[in-house]
Parts: sequence; C-alpha cells; structure tokens
Amino acid sequence: MENFRTILILMVVIWAFGRIFKSLSLPLIFGELIGGIVVGPLIFGLVDPENEAVKILSELGIFFLMLHAGLETDPHQLIKSSKKSIFIAIGGVLLPFIGGYFTSRVFDRSLEESLFIAMGLSITAIAISARIFKEYKMQKSNIAHITLGAAVIDDILALILFSLVLSIAKTGEINFQILIFMLLKVVIFFGLVIFIGFKTSRHLPEILRKKGFTFSLIIALVLGLIAEKIGLHFVIGSFLAGLFIRQEIIDEKIFNKIEDRLYGLSYSFLGPIFFASLAFHLDFSSFRNTPWFLVAILIVAILGKIIGSGGAALLQKINLKDSLIIGNAMNSRGAVEMIIAAIGIKEGIIDKDVFSILVIMAFLTTFFSILFMRYLMKNYQISQ
Repeated sequence: MENFRTILILMVVIWAFGRIFKSLSLPLIFGELIGGIVVGPLIFGLVDPENEAVKILSELGIFFLMLHAGLETDPHQLIKSSKKSIFIAIGGVLLPFIGGYFTSRVFDRSLEESLFIAMGLSITAIAISARIFKEYKMQKSNIAHITLGAAVIDDILALILFSLVLSIAKTGEINFQILIFMLLKVVIFFGLVIFIGFKTSRHLPEILRKKGFTFSLIIALVLGLIAEKIGLHFVIGSFLAGLFIRQEIIDEKIFNKIEDRLYGLSYSFLGPIFFASLAFHLDFSSFRNTPWFLVAILIVAILGKIIGSGGAALLQKINLKDSLIIGNAMNSRGAVEMIIAAIGIKEGIIDKDVFSILVIMAFLTTFFSILFMRYLMKNYQISQ
C-alpha cells in the first residue's frame, strides 16, 4: 500500500503542476520537474527518493520515452533530409559541443564531465520545436520542414556522441582507435536496423495487426539488449525500435493504435514519474557554489545553437530573420536531454552539481526559445 500511496502523491502533484505550466504555454515536462521538487527531499519530503517502485517506473519511463521518440522519427526524412537540414544540424551540434567542452575545462571539470556537458548542450528537443512552429501556424512552412529535419539529425548525432562519451567514461581516456570502433558500431547498428526495417516491410503488417503493441515492445527490448551487448546504452536500442515500427510500413490505423498506447504510457504515466524523479537529484547549493559556471554554460548553450544552426542557415542563403528563427527553434531542450543527464548521474560520470546545471540549462534555454520566438514573430510573413 505504501508504494500505491507514493505513486498517487506523485501523480496528483505532477498532474497539477503540469496543468499550470500548460496554461502558461510552457512545456509540461518542466511542470513535472517542479512537482518532483515539491514532493521530493528538497521541500516537503513526501516521496522517498529510494522507493523501489518509483525507481522501476522511472527506468521504464526512460525506455518508453525513447521508444516513442523513435516512433515519431521518420527514417525517410533522415535519409532524404535536404542538404540545408544536414548542415544546420551539424552546426547546431558542433558549436555548442565545442563551446561546452572548453568552457567546462576552463572551470576545472574533468574530461568525462566536460564531454558529457558538451553533449548535453548539443541536443535539441524535436517535440518542443514542433510545438513552437504549430503555435504560430508555421508547421507547413519551408523553415519548419528544414528545422525539424535538422532537429531529427541533431538528436541522432547527439545519441552517437552519447555512446562515444560513455565509451570514454569507461576507459578514462580518449583512444582514437576505440572511438572509431565505437562510431562504426553505432553507424552499423543504426544502418542495419533501418535496412532490416525496409526489407521486412511487407511482412510486418500481418504481425502488427494482431499483436502490434506487444510486438513493438518485444522489438524494443531485443534491440535494447543488443545495444547493451555491443557496448552501447539500451536507450539507443529503444529509440531504434521506434524507427523500426514506423508509419510507412504498417496500416495507418494500426500505427495510430500503437502510437496512442505508447504516448499514453510515455507521457501520461511513466514519463511524468521519470521527470519528477529527476528533481530528487537536484542540489540547488551548486548554484551558490558555481554561479559563474552556470551563467557561462547558459550563454554557450543559447549562442551555440543560434550561431551554429542559424549561421549554417545564413551561409546557405536563408535570410537573416528566417535563420534566427531556425537557430532559436533549435535552442529548445527537453526529454532526451533529461534522459541522458539522468543516465550520466546514474553511471557516475557527472555529479549532482553538473546534473542540476544541465536540468536548469534545459529549462532556461527552452524558456528563452519560447520568449524569443514571440519577439521574432512580430510582423513576420510566413513563407510556405
């Protein structure tokens, strides 16, 4: 009964704060984090951070969130993304990564921590970017297509970087032979899964029509275990499973049914518990200890995306305002960044100070992105 009481408290509080944030046109994820702060050890202490039920549900939350993220990603869009999207994605990953790494080293962070922080800064929240465009009725515009294509590639590159950083954390040094081998494993793993998905597209509809949801979970678990076996993290396999079960290879009704169930589990139950549980690890004393580090990371995170992605757009003869809109839309961060930060603290790569800084950075950069977009959209004429 204690576990049920704990879960009930969590769900009521994170639901309430989620509604408040939604009414303010802010992402629900941050309301869920605030809910975790309120019921966790930082304020009222109503939920024990060591509660086994919460730990298990949080782990499942990571699994389902990444599976759903993969399900929302169109592999055709990855393969056929325009040259503009590819260069915007590379700019949006490289500049924040390089800036984050050297900034962290200046503040005496270790090699592993610096690389992990750099990777956290390079991520873009696809869902939040899509929501920003939808809010301004721009979802069908040319810059929306370019930006969302870039955001998809951005997350793929970030997951590859994540695998490389985990490898470095395990060995304690940068070994270029190991890095190249790890990169090859990631590329081959991604390539094989997508290739097999294409080749089996004619056989999947019948299987998915009968036991679509269960079969999707089996694929995710299998790919997660394979990912772990070859030295990657299980979230890579979970994400790829979502790519495998994609809309193009199955009946639309079946896809919608699977997506609806995964969305419900991911964003109405397990995901909110995961995001709330992240707040249990927050330590606000770190902001008193390293305030200038936090400020520096925020500046690098914001400017890195705007200059990196926006600059890449500008170089491809996209006008200045559209380039700023693209760079700003790439500045939002959310679920994937939080998942990776949680894995970092669990694996002992980062401490609570760094974890707290990454969570606050995700919140503030997303908040900035939403506010700056409102400024950019004044008197803006949408080009389709």
